[in-house]
Amino acid sequence: MKKFFVTTPIYYLNGEPHLGHYYANTIADVMSRYHRQFGAGAFFLTGTDEHGQKVAEAAYKNNLSPQEYTDKMSNIWQTTWEDLGLSYDYFIRTTDPVHKSLCQFVITKLLENNDVYPHSYESLYCVGAETFVTQSELREGGLCPDHDEKPQIVLENNYFFRLTKYKERISQLIDQDIIKVIPESRKNEALELLKNPEVGDFSVTREKVSWGITVPFDTSQTLYVWIDALFNYISGVLASQNIDIQDLSVDEILAKIQDIWAPDLQVLGKDIMKFHTIFWPAFLLALGVPEDKLPKTMLITGFFLSGGRKMSKSIGNVIVPKDIIEEFDEITGTLGNDILRYVILREMRIGNDGDITRDKIMGVYESELVNKFGNTFSRVVGMAKKYDIENPDLEIKSSVDYHKAMRSYDIYEAIHILLEKISLIGQEIETIKPWELYKTGQAEELGQNIQKWLQDLAWITKAIQPIMPNASEQMQKLLSGENLHIFPRL
Repeated sequence: MKKFFVTTPIYYLNGEPHLGHYYANTIADVMSRYHRQFGAGAFFLTGTDEHGQKVAEAAYKNNLSPQEYTDKMSNIWQTTWEDLGLSYDYFIRTTDPVHKSLCQFVITKLLENNDVYPHSYESLYCVGAETFVTQSELREGGLCPDHDEKPQIVLENNYFFRLTKYKERISQLIDQDIIKVIPESRKNEALELLKNPEVGDFSVTREKVSWGITVPFDTSQTLYVWIDALFNYISGVLASQNIDIQDLSVDEILAKIQDIWAPDLQVLGKDIMKFHTIFWPAFLLALGVPEDKLPKTMLITGFFLSGGRKMSKSIGNVIVPKDIIEEFDEITGTLGNDILRYVILREMRIGNDGDITRDKIMGVYESELVNKFGNTFSRVVGMAKKYDIENPDLEIKSSVDYHKAMRSYDIYEAIHILLEKISLIGQEIETIKPWELYKTGQAEELGQNIQKWLQDLAWITKAIQPIMPNASEQMQKLLSGENLHIFPRL
């Protein structure tokens, strides 16, 4: 059976990972773990975007060649994700020879199909986003839409892609949810972009950017990063399986990766939505990829604020994942990463912006993980031992609502279903008062209730595994009789 294929953005190497990157990768990690546990398996792809003007400038500022800089920075990113226990299956770098080979195949095929053509033009270019911008997209003061800088005026002789040829069909695919864009507000935004006449044919090569993949039929040109980067979603699968594409057609390439392709879920930020919802399917259609082999779902995440303000080192409100994780590791031993995962996923419904502060993280830890999960597990397991109640050897019953939420990528809802379940157990304990049943000799009713709660906790332990894998392991040990104290008080 085809595996569930989930991707993250591949990240620019002009800096180190921050909370937004952590959030996107955590979503992908949760969904891949869920489908390994409850589905036909998963393939989780992440990586680094290593070409373009912005990366080259960062390298020169660090007195390194672009290759030396990207080798150093990519290692930092890969090590960071490994230290956080992300369960990705392959880490793709756009400097990988397999990726370069695929991209050169793609641009050549697009030329053969008459979907790229030479064109001279003058345009505005935002280096921060590595994207061309229109006058109507600029903010007050002539600033780029997502960066506090004015775009450069670029005059070049490049090759353009015939986006206008595919806009109408892409609009239909999105409107009909053949390519599903979540949330609905982002779907509507993509449809509006497709109606905008300024979103038309665009440059897919650069004449004056040397750090990039050389265009095979015109060595004066390098590939624009937003055609280069997008094809990591194919090259990563090819590289993971050591597939050589030489002399293969598009259909033959897809046939070799059919156990993984096409992407079921692509997690991305709203700042790169246009490239993924419009450019990416257009490229695939132009290559002759069948519509049933296009990406299935684009999940657009929001941005993080802290205390109602954009995170900034000068303000002092930046949430650094490593710092929070280390602080909680000192309290819990090994659960720091799980705790941060839980808080950001339960705090921010996918698609919305979220507000995260250190105080909020601490508050959620105390009120939910300590007082609800930790306390309820300790009480039920403690009562089972005290009253000598055996753990029932029954099949763990699952929750339809939980699976519905997870299969629609609503991790926020899934967490709240688990939270409601653990709260209900606590309420039942206070209502039934098992200690009173024991005092009055109602042994059968006492045993039935405690065994029911043990079963409920066994299901919660299984269901929370994709979200909090280490905590789930400790919950299982606790239910198996080990003397543990998960989620100690601060």
